[in-house]
Amino acid sequence: MMSGFYTSAQEEDRSFDLHSPTAPLPGPAPLVIHFHGGAWRFGDKSSMLFSVNGQHRVRERLQASGYFVASVNYRLSHRALFPAQLHDAKSAVRYFRAHAEQFGVDPQRIMVSGASAGGHLAQLLAATPDSGNAYLEGSDADVASSDVAGAVSFYGVSDLRTIFDDRVACGLPKDHPDDDGAEARLLGSGYPAPDSGAAEQAWTWAHPVDYAKDQKLAPRHRPVFYVHGADDSCVPWIQSGTPHRALRARGVPTSLEIVPDAEHSDARIFHDDERLRRIVRWVEERCAANLA
Repeated sequence: MMSGFYTSAQEEDRSFDLHSPTAPLPGPAPLVIHFHGGAWRFGDKSSMLFSVNGQHRVRERLQASGYFVASVNYRLSHRALFPAQLHDAKSAVRYFRAHAEQFGVDPQRIMVSGASAGGHLAQLLAATPDSGNAYLEGSDADVASSDVAGAVSFYGVSDLRTIFDDRVACGLPKDHPDDDGAEARLLGSGYPAPDSGAAEQAWTWAHPVDYAKDQKLAPRHRPVFYVHGADDSCVPWIQSGTPHRALRARGVPTSLEIVPDAEHSDARIFHDDERLRRIVRWVEERCAANLA
């Protein structure tokens, strides 16, 4: 494993671990960049090195299929408000694309994945490739493209406005012990936000479901594979089901797996070998399509 920093600011919250393929193929190899979960306020890239729930098994499967896997940190909400986290995610994509030859990465076959809050960021990356919107792209848009071939979202958040109501719609308690104001901590206020401020702008742009639904807002939306537990009481499965249906209606390649009886970050999601094979196969298909 190689570790480093994907911005000139050599800070731990903008660092990466790069895992090389264990079954290398001839030529440059594809790359999956993974964003950890933790309600945008905790968590660490080490979850892909080893995690009790088995997330690292996805990395192992990808490596065995000839992929690099980069697990990256990003600024948490106590340090910076949204869209800093998206800017960091895009900076990581740009860094590996700009240094593709150095690492042996194929710049045309870069995908992203994420869990929970990281799934939110992975969805936003798929939704906003080289968007031209300075608010979304950040200050280093001229370094390289932020485009990706697709995303895999594990129990990711797609609509911060409706997550409480979605729990009720799924027959779950409205409040969850892990909430602790995560949405307000990320976006700068509760919802609805005060008018004409930074929080209102953040609440306007932070929801992957809006991009999935709106061709004009996200004309180049990339494919997304959603994986979600049926009994997720923190991020209810509707948060994946709704954008999946929206992308399918638009003709954007998408897949959805609802895992029976699985809670949030449930080990059953990652210990089903057939599911892991399907995920890796889908990643391979999207990378191949990006070369066509």
